[in-house]
Amino acid sequence: MSEPPKDPPPSPAPPPAEASSPPAARADSAAHTPVKRVRPAAKAARPAKPADTGPREERRDFFNDAMRETLAPFAGLLERKINPILAALEALPDDVDRFTKVTLPSGGTALDQPQYGGTGGTGGPRNVPLNQAPGAPAKETPLRYLRPPGAAPQGQFESLCTACCKCAEVCPAHAIRIDFARSVAGRLPYIVAANQPCVVCDTLACMNQCPTGALKLVHYLKIKMGTARVNYGLCAREEGEDCRRCLEACPIMGEMAGTDGEALFLHEASGRVRVRKIACVGCGLCENRCPTHPPAITVDPYRSPFDPIVA
Repeated sequence: MSEPPKDPPPSPAPPPAEASSPPAARADSAAHTPVKRVRPAAKAARPAKPADTGPREERRDFFNDAMRETLAPFAGLLERKINPILAALEALPDDVDRFTKVTLPSGGTALDQPQYGGTGGTGGPRNVPLNQAPGAPAKETPLRYLRPPGAAPQGQFESLCTACCKCAEVCPAHAIRIDFARSVAGRLPYIVAANQPCVVCDTLACMNQCPTGALKLVHYLKIKMGTARVNYGLCAREEGEDCRRCLEACPIMGEMAGTDGEALFLHEASGRVRVRKIACVGCGLCENRCPTHPPAITVDPYRSPFDPIVA
């Protein structure tokens, strides 16, 4: 007996059709869809380490104490050097005003010969005429000048001097000048022996009054402003005249001379004036009193930076 025919299996249902949309609509929808950005998580802050200030502070204190102990010996030196300079700078405007009001001597008399206590007279400088012949042209300030007595070595003097004018104010011969207008000698104190020499006064006033140490107090025999030099071609003695004006004017003569002897002397054989350089202080009195024009004896400024006793 034959089996009845089997029915074929049912075919699977087709998937539901998606609603189709135009391509332009899909693109527009994608353009307006917000995009979510993923941000990386913030790193957690590391905990601060506790400050280890103990050993560091101890080391700092140690070096501070060591430095203080090292510089302690120099504190007094720096104070002695700086304080006078600061005081002079503070007083400079008043000193300049006072100096401009000083009336310098005029006419035919001025101090140009020293007098020492115990040698007669009143013990102070006396007025004698300057070496200025009648009708002779006035002496102009040349380029050759001397520093005041007791001046520190070249270089140190320029750095120490503040041009406070105290040395010029107390100079009894008014030999020390400061020219602020023409910048002569760097606008610092100077002496022109041909115009008015240093008289090597009893009180050594300029050295005693200097507040900065630019002028150091030394014995008058240790002053070294320069050294006299004789030009025998101009000396009146070469013409047979018995001229002794430079010898009479020199302060380092006779009992005022030291163990080094007199600064000027007459040579026994030639009769010429000779200069004993080790004794000459360079005051310029001999140059100022010389009767010849130009003077036969002049003073060369002392310019050695190596001698600690300079004037």
